[in-house]
Amino acid sequence: MTTFTETQRFRQWWLWLMLSAVAVVTASPLWINSRQNYPSSWIGFTISLLVIFLFYSWRLDTRLDSTGIHYRVFPIFSWRTILWNDVRTISITQYSFVGYGIRLGFDGWVYNIAGNKSLRIDWKTKQKITIGTQRPDELQAFLDTRISLTTT
Repeated sequence: MTTFTETQRFRQWWLWLMLSAVAVVTASPLWINSRQNYPSSWIGFTISLLVIFLFYSWRLDTRLDSTGIHYRVFPIFSWRTILWNDVRTISITQYSFVGYGIRLGFDGWVYNIAGNKSLRIDWKTKQKITIGTQRPDELQAFLDTRISLTTT
Protein backbone atom coordinates (compact mmCIF):
# COMPACT_ATOMS: atom_id res chain seq x y z
CA MET A 1 0.00 0.00 0.00
CA THR A 2 1.67 3.22 -1.15
CA THR A 3 -1.06 5.70 -0.26
CA PHE A 4 -3.81 5.89 2.33
CA THR A 5 -6.73 8.27 1.75
CA GLU A 6 -9.84 8.89 3.80
CA THR A 7 -12.69 11.37 3.63
CA GLN A 8 -15.03 11.90 6.56
CA ARG A 9 -18.22 13.93 6.57
CA PHE A 10 -20.75 15.03 9.15
CA ARG A 11 -23.48 12.43 8.60
CA GLN A 12 -24.66 11.75 12.16
CA TRP A 13 -28.46 11.49 12.23
CA TRP A 14 -28.77 13.44 15.49
CA LEU A 15 -26.81 16.37 14.04
CA TRP A 16 -29.13 16.61 11.04
CA LEU A 17 -32.17 16.31 13.28
CA MET A 18 -30.89 19.18 15.42
CA LEU A 19 -30.01 21.37 12.41
CA SER A 20 -33.39 20.67 10.81
CA ALA A 21 -35.15 21.63 14.05
CA VAL A 22 -33.26 24.93 14.11
CA ALA A 23 -34.27 25.61 10.49
CA VAL A 24 -37.93 24.86 11.26
CA VAL A 25 -37.89 27.09 14.34
CA THR A 26 -36.29 29.98 12.46
CA ALA A 27 -38.68 29.54 9.53
CA SER A 28 -41.84 29.26 11.61
CA PRO A 29 -42.34 33.05 11.94
CA LEU A 30 -42.26 33.23 8.15
CA TRP A 31 -45.07 30.68 7.86
CA ILE A 32 -47.12 32.04 10.76
CA ASN A 33 -46.91 35.63 9.58
CA SER A 34 -46.76 35.01 5.86
CA ARG A 35 -48.74 38.16 5.10
CA GLN A 36 -46.35 40.41 6.98
CA ASN A 37 -42.79 41.20 6.05
CA TYR A 38 -40.32 40.47 8.84
CA PRO A 39 -36.76 40.87 7.50
CA SER A 40 -35.27 39.52 10.74
CA SER A 41 -37.12 36.23 10.22
CA TRP A 42 -35.68 35.92 6.74
CA ILE A 43 -32.21 36.70 8.07
CA GLY A 44 -32.48 34.00 10.76
CA PHE A 45 -33.78 31.44 8.29
CA THR A 46 -31.05 32.30 5.76
CA ILE A 47 -28.35 31.97 8.41
CA SER A 48 -29.70 28.58 9.49
CA LEU A 49 -29.66 27.40 5.85
CA LEU A 50 -26.07 28.60 5.48
CA VAL A 51 -25.07 26.68 8.62
CA ILE A 52 -26.76 23.55 7.26
CA PHE A 53 -24.92 23.97 3.95
CA LEU A 54 -21.62 24.44 5.80
CA PHE A 55 -22.10 21.23 7.79
CA TYR A 56 -23.15 19.37 4.64
CA SER A 57 -20.09 20.47 2.67
CA TRP A 58 -17.64 20.22 5.58
CA ARG A 59 -15.29 17.25 5.32
CA LEU A 60 -12.02 16.02 6.74
CA ASP A 61 -9.66 14.73 4.05
CA THR A 62 -6.59 12.74 5.07
CA ARG A 63 -3.87 11.39 2.77
CA LEU A 64 -0.69 9.60 3.76
CA ASP A 65 1.93 8.93 1.10
CA SER A 66 5.70 8.73 0.67
CA THR A 67 6.05 12.48 1.30
CA GLY A 68 4.15 12.71 4.56
CA ILE A 69 0.76 13.24 6.13
CA HIS A 70 -1.59 15.62 4.34
CA TYR A 71 -4.89 16.81 5.79
CA ARG A 72 -7.49 19.49 5.31
CA VAL A 73 -10.87 20.51 6.62
CA PHE A 74 -12.80 21.64 3.55
CA PRO A 75 -13.98 24.41 3.10
CA ILE A 76 -12.27 25.87 6.19
CA PHE A 77 -8.59 25.00 5.62
CA SER A 78 -6.55 24.14 2.55
CA TRP A 79 -4.18 21.17 2.50
CA ARG A 80 -1.55 21.07 5.24
CA THR A 81 1.41 18.71 5.21
CA ILE A 82 3.53 17.11 7.90
CA LEU A 83 6.70 15.65 6.39
CA TRP A 84 7.79 12.23 7.62
CA ASN A 85 11.14 13.74 8.68
CA ASP A 86 9.29 16.05 11.09
CA VAL A 87 7.45 13.18 12.85
CA ARG A 88 8.83 11.94 16.17
CA THR A 89 6.11 9.35 16.90
CA ILE A 90 2.90 8.31 15.21
CA SER A 91 0.20 5.92 16.40
CA ILE A 92 -3.45 4.97 16.19
CA THR A 93 -5.24 5.90 19.41
CA GLN A 94 -8.65 5.75 20.97
CA TYR A 95 -9.78 8.71 23.00
CA SER A 96 -12.77 9.57 25.13
CA PHE A 97 -15.46 11.57 23.39
CA VAL A 98 -14.88 15.31 23.63
CA GLY A 99 -16.87 16.49 20.63
CA TYR A 100 -16.47 16.90 16.92
CA GLY A 101 -14.85 19.61 14.86
CA ILE A 102 -11.59 21.49 15.21
CA ARG A 103 -10.18 22.49 18.57
CA LEU A 104 -6.98 23.32 20.35
CA GLY A 105 -6.52 21.57 23.67
CA PHE A 106 -3.78 20.82 26.16
CA ASP A 107 -2.63 17.98 23.89
CA GLY A 108 -2.46 20.03 20.68
CA TRP A 109 -4.81 20.38 17.73
CA VAL A 110 -7.65 17.91 17.21
CA TYR A 111 -9.48 17.43 13.91
CA ASN A 112 -12.39 15.02 14.26
CA ILE A 113 -15.64 14.48 12.37
CA ALA A 114 -16.91 11.22 13.88
CA GLY A 115 -15.96 8.39 16.21
CA ASN A 116 -13.22 8.03 18.78
CA LYS A 117 -10.30 6.58 16.81
CA SER A 118 -7.51 8.83 15.63
CA LEU A 119 -4.07 9.20 14.16
CA ARG A 120 -1.86 10.74 16.84
CA ILE A 121 1.22 12.59 15.55
CA ASP A 122 3.96 13.98 17.79
CA TRP A 123 6.28 16.30 15.90
CA LYS A 124 9.96 16.62 16.63
CA THR A 125 9.19 20.24 17.58
CA LYS A 126 7.01 18.93 20.46
CA GLN A 127 3.79 19.93 18.66
CA LYS A 128 1.00 17.37 18.71
CA ILE A 129 -1.91 16.80 16.38
CA THR A 130 -4.78 14.33 16.41
CA ILE A 131 -6.68 13.51 13.21
CA GLY A 132 -9.82 11.39 13.47
CA THR A 133 -10.20 8.22 11.42
CA GLN A 134 -13.04 5.80 10.71
CA ARG A 135 -10.63 3.24 9.22
CA PRO A 136 -8.05 2.60 11.95
CA ASP A 137 -7.16 -0.94 10.78
CA GLU A 138 -6.37 0.15 7.22
CA LEU A 139 -4.44 3.14 8.52
CA GLN A 140 -2.42 0.91 10.84
CA ALA A 141 -1.68 -1.44 7.91
CA PHE A 142 -0.37 1.54 5.93
CA LEU A 143 1.81 2.66 8.85
CA ASP A 144 3.15 -0.89 9.32
CA THR A 145 4.04 -1.05 5.62
CA ARG A 146 5.68 2.36 5.77
CA ILE A 147 7.73 1.42 8.84
CA SER A 148 8.87 -1.87 7.26
CA LEU A 149 9.92 -0.03 4.08
CA THR A 150 11.96 2.56 5.98
CA THR A 151 13.76 0.00 8.16
CA THR A 152 14.91 -2.20 5.27
